Amino acid sequence: MNDQGEISDLLIKANEGDLNAYNKIFPLVYNELRQIAHRIRYPFVGLDTFNTTAIVHEAYLKLIQSEADWKDKAHFSCVAAKAMRQLLLNAARSKKTEKRGGNFSKVSFDDLEEQISLSEKCSNEILHLEDALILLGQKSEEQMKLVECRFFANMSIEETAEALSLSTSTVKRHWNVVKVWLYSQIQQQKLA
Repeated sequence: MNDQGEISDLLIKANEGDLNAYNKIFPLVYNELRQIAHRIRYPFVGLDTFNTTAIVHEAYLKLIQSEADWKDKAHFSCVAAKAMRQLLLNAARSKKTEKRGGNFSKVSFDDLEEQISLSEKCSNEILHLEDALILLGQKSEEQMKLVECRFFANMSIEETAEALSLSTSTVKRHWNVVKVWLYSQIQQQKLA
């Protein structure tokens, strides 16, 4: 059985409550999750000290504690990307709160989130991207999921098409439009 099929079978068993399946999934998806985490943090290299391992472990803990009903590996990757996006967003919001003198206590799994350190510039970039994604989600939920697959999960056009049940030509077309739209939204926010 190939890795893709094995992971899909394990995800189905995990959905049914098989704890042994959860334990077997992590080693199989670890490298892919690291690649996703690295891809997410790559634009911010030089601005912050991110710990890829912390991002992966924190995201995985969120995944196994979620109520997600994973259909297959592609769906799992989409959910993982969304979890990592939330981690970065939470870190960016925390940075903004610190800047304003807010006193808060972090709630995280095994304090891994504390290892994600964001500069003010990086926090602003992540918050601008999140604001643009929220607007995009209001405009088109499908296009927002496409961004999560392509940008956050680093999925190929074909993998994205499969995960979203779209044709590859539709994914290509939407991806080209969305990239330009997101860029213009982020630039407008920077000027505001």
